[in-house]
Amino acid sequence: MNNTTILSDCFSAQTIPGHYKNNELNPDVGGFAVGLSNIVINIVLPILLRWAHDDVQTTVVMLLSQVYPIMIATAGSINSTNLSLFDAHFAVAVTASPISVYLVYSAFRDFLGHHNSLFENLRTGKTIIRYLSLALPFLWLGINLTISFSPRAFKNSPDYCRGMTFTRWFEFQAVSNFIGVLDVMGRRDIWNDLQGRGGLGAIALASMWVWAIYIVRHRYDILDELVYRKERQSKRSTLAKIWYRVWNIPAASWFVVTTSHPWMIFVIIMCLHWSWVLGIAKGMTSSQQYELSYGQIMSLFSTVPPILALCKLLNLRYRNLVDFMKTLPFQFCVGAKFLLMGSPNPWDFYEAHGELPRRLVAVWPLDQVWSIVVALWLGFTSLDAWWVYWYVRSGSMPNPRTKVNDPHRAWKPFSVAMYTYGYCICYVNIYIWTVFYDGNYSLTGKFGSWLSCLRETLSHRQRNLLRALKFMIIPLAFVMCCGGLFIPFAALPLAQQYQWSRFCERYPFEGEVILTGATNPGLKSTATFFYSGSSTFRERYFDYSIVPNETFSLQTLIFNPKTSPSPNRPQVVSVAYNTSEQSFEARCTVSQNASMTALCAFGTWTKKKYLSFRIQDAHNNSITYLRTVDEEWEFSDDAPSLVLKHQGFDNTNDLGGVVLQTAVTQRNYCYRLKTCLASPEADVATVVPLGVILLTQQTFAGYCTRPRIYAL
Repeated sequence: MNNTTILSDCFSAQTIPGHYKNNELNPDVGGFAVGLSNIVINIVLPILLRWAHDDVQTTVVMLLSQVYPIMIATAGSINSTNLSLFDAHFAVAVTASPISVYLVYSAFRDFLGHHNSLFENLRTGKTIIRYLSLALPFLWLGINLTISFSPRAFKNSPDYCRGMTFTRWFEFQAVSNFIGVLDVMGRRDIWNDLQGRGGLGAIALASMWVWAIYIVRHRYDILDELVYRKERQSKRSTLAKIWYRVWNIPAASWFVVTTSHPWMIFVIIMCLHWSWVLGIAKGMTSSQQYELSYGQIMSLFSTVPPILALCKLLNLRYRNLVDFMKTLPFQFCVGAKFLLMGSPNPWDFYEAHGELPRRLVAVWPLDQVWSIVVALWLGFTSLDAWWVYWYVRSGSMPNPRTKVNDPHRAWKPFSVAMYTYGYCICYVNIYIWTVFYDGNYSLTGKFGSWLSCLRETLSHRQRNLLRALKFMIIPLAFVMCCGGLFIPFAALPLAQQYQWSRFCERYPFEGEVILTGATNPGLKSTATFFYSGSSTFRERYFDYSIVPNETFSLQTLIFNPKTSPSPNRPQVVSVAYNTSEQSFEARCTVSQNASMTALCAFGTWTKKKYLSFRIQDAHNNSITYLRTVDEEWEFSDDAPSLVLKHQGFDNTNDLGGVVLQTAVTQRNYCYRLKTCLASPEADVATVVPLGVILLTQQTFAGYCTRPRIYAL
């Protein structure tokens, strides 16, 4: 087992309950009662913060009284056998909620002496709440580092968490903590997202796209806000000035957009809580039966003060809440109209600051560099299209390997970088096309004079043709504005479905087999063969099944005549694998009597460096060598992926023709892997490697169908 597999097992042990020596979820750390009380408090607190300013303190204290006992109990269990890796990770996940992170952010702003609405509503105990909140990031970080880097911290740490690297740890934290709300990379598509997460990924991507359009629509308003903040910035050191200038860009954008469109805050909070609650709920479902302990009962009763405060709020400010809910559709309609038309602008600088803005009039001097700007714009957009192409190609055609998926660990960083770059390109394209269709731009210099002269000399018919052309390229503008963010999300599942249906129809493949890994002990892993036969379509011929022996190291791939519709029996009837010694024996039918079998081949295989086979014919002692093209083929978090070819005589490094090649797993059915076959019949050189691949696919099927907190 290589180091990458060990590290993946460490992360899997943290996120998959009931496996990797994780027992039932410890109810005092992450039981149903504890998780439910945390969810209730985290939902009630934003409501109280928005409308019930006097009742915020009680809810904040209750939140801290939930978080700190869990974190202290988890920290106290380090170097003991009380908690598992999943228990410890779940403790961090259940306490690091969006509202807890907001509490830390508010405490940090209050510590720096900046305006903060949360701490302004606290009447007493500000100092204690501030420092307790500021200590939370250190607790989260300390326990997170201990979980992954300490080989003895928790019950199953010695088995899975050894040799952790900072790069893999950082990647895991980024995916689980920051990108989890999107969760659209890799195997997810819109249907999978709707089924598994209720459409959270699609809503999050759409919200990011709408936010980008609002930034462009409010570009002059944001510039006014930046000028206003710059004029009121006190004298600081050079480093502080640089920091605040950089920080003011997202801060001013946030202030203008959320003030003009309050419904965006509602969507952002909903997405963050939605993602967090889904993860917590997945963890809680692993605990089937347990008795309510004293700690869990106390946890449930901690929700009483926030619920009473919410009931009081509903009684006193019922009309305000109803009015707010009634205005949400109107605000949404105003925002949608401004999104499409650019008017009416809901931003009022005077209402926000009590004075008129000092707008800077900017001139766009494109008389000399306009061609360079257009070339750069088209170049960067083409680069994004190139990224998306390789993302879709490598995701739907994993073999032969490309720089995107070779090595395998490069796939996820490439996916994250592609989505990030695509989002930036969306910003640029939205700005370019908005300026183009608004028509409120002016060019100076020789090029501007030439363009103005051209407009005056055009006839009425020519102007109408230009307007028609401007209308006709709206679809192109729309695709360029949203393509970088949504095309990968939509194109990858379509490409994977196409390759699942058509990949094995190309040369030199004569057949295909679907390897179905068993998802539970009551099922058998099967290999179903398809050949063209007399028709142009692939027909199902026969099935093989994996039958385990009394010892786990002995596995047998057996032809199953009961489920095989074709009257033709395959040449190979069974292959017995000894996985501990990596040897096999194949039995074939006797030509005189199809019901009788005899030993026809035997040999060994090895996984060192490459997956390779040595197959010796039992009759004439001829030897066939097979070897994969790439070293990587078996992964703990993905289906086996390989191209197997004939190897040169006497085990040389020269590779010949293709024997088989894995394609893709079926979309939303990760336990089914399609493999393309070069031979028109199920001979020994085809069936023997398929058994080893099927055993690997069986392991992955058990991995990918397990419930987990994150889809990593």
